[in-house]
Amino acid sequence: MKTKAAPQSSREKLPPPLDVLVIGEHPSAYLAATLLHAGEKGKAPRVIHATLPGEQEPDRLVLINPAVFGLHPLLEPIRRRLESTAIYGLQFISDDPAVRSEHRSKTILGYVASSKAVRAEFARVAEQAGVECCTPKKLEILRLDETGVDVAVGKQTLRPRALILSTTPDPLQQKLLRMHENWGPEVVHRYSYIRLAGKKWGEVGNRPVAPMSLNLRDTLCWGWLLPGPKCWQIAVSQPIEAASQVPAALLLAHWAKVLHAAGSLGAADVPLDHIESIDLPLTGALMQEGVANRTLLVGPAGGFYTASAEDIYPNCWSAVHAVEAMKKALKEPHLQDALGPYRSKWRTTLGQYMRGPQQDFRFLLPLIYRNEVMTTRLTESILMGKSVVR
Repeated sequence: MKTKAAPQSSREKLPPPLDVLVIGEHPSAYLAATLLHAGEKGKAPRVIHATLPGEQEPDRLVLINPAVFGLHPLLEPIRRRLESTAIYGLQFISDDPAVRSEHRSKTILGYVASSKAVRAEFARVAEQAGVECCTPKKLEILRLDETGVDVAVGKQTLRPRALILSTTPDPLQQKLLRMHENWGPEVVHRYSYIRLAGKKWGEVGNRPVAPMSLNLRDTLCWGWLLPGPKCWQIAVSQPIEAASQVPAALLLAHWAKVLHAAGSLGAADVPLDHIESIDLPLTGALMQEGVANRTLLVGPAGGFYTASAEDIYPNCWSAVHAVEAMKKALKEPHLQDALGPYRSKWRTTLGQYMRGPQQDFRFLLPLIYRNEVMTTRLTESILMGKSVVR
């Protein structure tokens, strides 16, 4: 019995096999999907980007290393479009506001912008590049074998050859992919913050610097006052174990009073009923494995945060490197083995940047407040990843 061949038009409607499914709403996920899609004409792998249902971090101001816009030519226009505040350095303030130092550069050392606005700009880049994107109500990693991964996305099942994750799935799916199940307490820090709108809190002024504390209440917890485009953000970072001993509200109230006494904040009484907190795996990528079963972990899933809580640049850098590793692996007969180079390259390039200043700050603090060279070096270490010791 003969069967008729399908019409040519029907065959043309069939989509090509899916090479990579990128999962996550972080800018690093949008970047990874865009760079995979924007390969050599006719040779680019087929990629789909999907967000994980329920994945919504609260909006906050983030500090951005300007180097992120140089990671790829597609990102340079974001610098012009993104509503942000340029900062020119840091001001280190001790609990005694009379003891302080600052480094102010002639050039921009960082930008402060809303994390929601940053995500929107990276999503726009992906859309303009023609990336297939979806926001399903259901996404579940079902099974995997030596040829691919079955993933339920909405009402259909996709079978990509590999995954790139910027967000962490539920424990059962983590186990299936052989991911680490949780971050150790040595890397998790609780970042707590309050957004402050209105002129009551101060004016940004020309060539602003961002006030910082390196030793709140003599606990080596850090504090920031970030000047945003339309608001300020007062924030503190604590090791997760310290957060259970000293409530974030207490630390934020103390930091606000220090800032007010130093003349950096217009009022000392901040609205402590509006505190938001997120747990960040600072330098987590240095502690955990970034390669899972047919999967590369980028951004938050891979723990690509610096010790100084810088988010956007290191996370996006991980996406750039993951795309390089993934494109090569897709051409190899044994994809899983070919993902291995992702483990090593970034450790020898981005590793120092993520570690940040590693000195004993109790010893270093007096030098920072008295020595202009040390103030400059620490500023460049926190904002640009340079070594304090040179």
